[in-house]
Amino acid sequence: MHLPARLLPLVLLVLTACPPQGPADLCNSREEALRSRECQLTPGVPLKDRYLSFARDTDWYSVRMPSDVGPRSVLRVTASYAVSSTPVNLSVTLLREDGGELAPRRVDAHGEGQPRPVEFLLPFSEPGARLLLQLGDEPANPSQPGYDARNPYSLTVEVLENPDANEPNDSADTATPVPLTNQDGFLVGSASGFLATDGDVDRFSFDVPAGKIVYARVTAPSLAPLPPPAYLLSYELLRPDGSVEDEAHVDSPTLAVDLATARRAKEAGRWQVRGRAWNSGTSSEPPPGDLRLRYTVDVKVLDEADPHESPTDNDELARARAVNLEGRRPPVSESFTGRLGSVQDKDWYRVQLPSSTEHTVLHYRLVPLSSGGRFPPLPGVPHRLVRVLSEVAGSSANDCVTKADVCPKGNGYGSDPAVTSLVDGWCGHGTPLCLHSSRDEFEAFAHLRNLEGVLPVPPHGTVVSYFFLVQDEGSRQADDHEYRLEVEWLSDPDETSRKGSGTTETPESKMLASDDDGTAFPAPPRGSEYEVHGSISYGLGGLVGHEPSKGQGVRGPRDYDAVPGDVDSYSFILPSSLPAPMDRTWELQWEVTDLPDGGIPYGLSLDLTFCDGDRPDVGSACTSVSTGSSGAPLTLAYSGAPMRAWHSPASGPGELQPLYSLERGDGVTRVTVRPYACSCFEPRFLRGGILEVFVRAVDRMDYGQADYTLRTAYTGYPRTYSTLDGGTASCPRPEGVMPGCVFTRQPVPPATSP
Repeated sequence: MHLPARLLPLVLLVLTACPPQGPADLCNSREEALRSRECQLTPGVPLKDRYLSFARDTDWYSVRMPSDVGPRSVLRVTASYAVSSTPVNLSVTLLREDGGELAPRRVDAHGEGQPRPVEFLLPFSEPGARLLLQLGDEPANPSQPGYDARNPYSLTVEVLENPDANEPNDSADTATPVPLTNQDGFLVGSASGFLATDGDVDRFSFDVPAGKIVYARVTAPSLAPLPPPAYLLSYELLRPDGSVEDEAHVDSPTLAVDLATARRAKEAGRWQVRGRAWNSGTSSEPPPGDLRLRYTVDVKVLDEADPHESPTDNDELARARAVNLEGRRPPVSESFTGRLGSVQDKDWYRVQLPSSTEHTVLHYRLVPLSSGGRFPPLPGVPHRLVRVLSEVAGSSANDCVTKADVCPKGNGYGSDPAVTSLVDGWCGHGTPLCLHSSRDEFEAFAHLRNLEGVLPVPPHGTVVSYFFLVQDEGSRQADDHEYRLEVEWLSDPDETSRKGSGTTETPESKMLASDDDGTAFPAPPRGSEYEVHGSISYGLGGLVGHEPSKGQGVRGPRDYDAVPGDVDSYSFILPSSLPAPMDRTWELQWEVTDLPDGGIPYGLSLDLTFCDGDRPDVGSACTSVSTGSSGAPLTLAYSGAPMRAWHSPASGPGELQPLYSLERGDGVTRVTVRPYACSCFEPRFLRGGILEVFVRAVDRMDYGQADYTLRTAYTGYPRTYSTLDGGTASCPRPEGVMPGCVFTRQPVPPATSP
């Protein structure tokens, strides 16, 4: 036998006797955990340099509880990898010595992300007890188990004292009593706690008589710059029967906690606040605890301070607080004082108007007051709303939705589908209700003065009732501050003169006067020959320069009026037998009387409809023209911005100048059409003989009633205007077959919206 062959068994023996390189694999079974010193942990002493060094490796450890473990002891187990990446999804199982599970297994399923600690925080009060821990990997894919022979994990078992002196208080029978003492006429009390252990629940109890308002607030500071708690703190206000009256949770663990509610106690008994970690339902594991975050529960028990809530409350339409104006004539003023003292509080009021043969208006305004406020406003921005409704008894919900004579809709619901749902929803009330006006305090604009409105009241032969609803939107807010609801019933002589006892307005007819010499150009002459007068009273009006989404004016983005606005109509008779060329310049000016305080109530817009005398229509003298060449309505309204006039090139270089001038003085705001606009009458319209003008309010700044004057005349055409370079130019002249005035080509401001 050759020497190499004789040495082969010896070489194999030597190779077999050499251990593999790498960390030692210890504590692989329950038996080792109980017998081997290397597998027995000491409370408070971290275990280091242990590895899950091969696929499906598991490590077992045991730990014995100290003899001083007591009722307020907390067991904390922490296992983690102190690296940015590891293939191990570390799992920890916590068992009793007899194999019973002390808590469900927990896993750091970090995937491709950074590993996170696995932690248990459990109440434990058994001195000398022995516990077992099993650590391993729980792979996302069972066929690809993870291990890490390079990076060790650490494991620490600690026994701490629970900082919550109220424990145990996780059940109704063990709830911590909150002593209430009299302070400034109402009862107050306070307590604090910790959600110290996993799945911890804390209860606090206090007695409340029926009819009182329960104010409960839960607060806690932010832990920044320390790591936030691993849970979202939540609370529930429980009725005496254990059902939930209200609940809320903080939105982020990094935020300071401020959760509160105010509820009216409909039944007497022992109410409770239950604090716990919020679970969105996405995890079956109990929410983790935290030994650092102390929260505070404040309780107030208050009397109902709204005089309209006793002896019976006015939370329902049938119990609305009423004022009857029988025997009284406009102007009449009434007011109600109330407060939204609890969540879901609704205040209903009823104003009964006697029969009237005249057109009148109902002006309302909600005025927040500084009085009251026995508790801080509930978290969130107050969002009050006011609704004005009337019963449509004898009509169906479908009639309420579809028939304007049952429930007016004006120009429709607007562009917001939420308004459509709101209006139709009230029609579906037990007794259909017609929504006349709606104001929503918009939370983004603290200074928006939109809790006000004016609605028309047509002549009526019997008593009519209007209901006012005041409440907070969202049913989660209340501030306990008083408010005053002011209601005025006012005459509207302008509307009565135009409509009589009916509902259809007869346009005021007037001959368009001539300004022969044009000495006042561009303004028309003054005097009754050239002027018409009116007053815009009710409604939201239109929009030209204001955007509700930006909090401009007095209209909020979701405000609604069933009748969008008062509209006055005029029919001007145009001269139809002028010599050719018939083109004539149109002088136009309007002014609105200022409010008593000097403010501007609104602007005006003029919707125009001409009669095209060159296009006879079937059954009428001519075809109506109310849109320009682009299809936009022929609407004139003030804008100070430079614009193209109708005679400017539609594209390319051209002058941009303001079409209107605005001046204030003598108690009015006056708008005049500038010479650059080349405002004029096309010959076809003069041959048609009629110009209809519909006047309405735009860009309301106030709901006070104000008067206006409209001046108009015609004069010679064409006129000249100043150019930007300091020279002058002429409006287009009619030459042969070439037209002079083509006013409908004018780029007009955007159409007003209801």
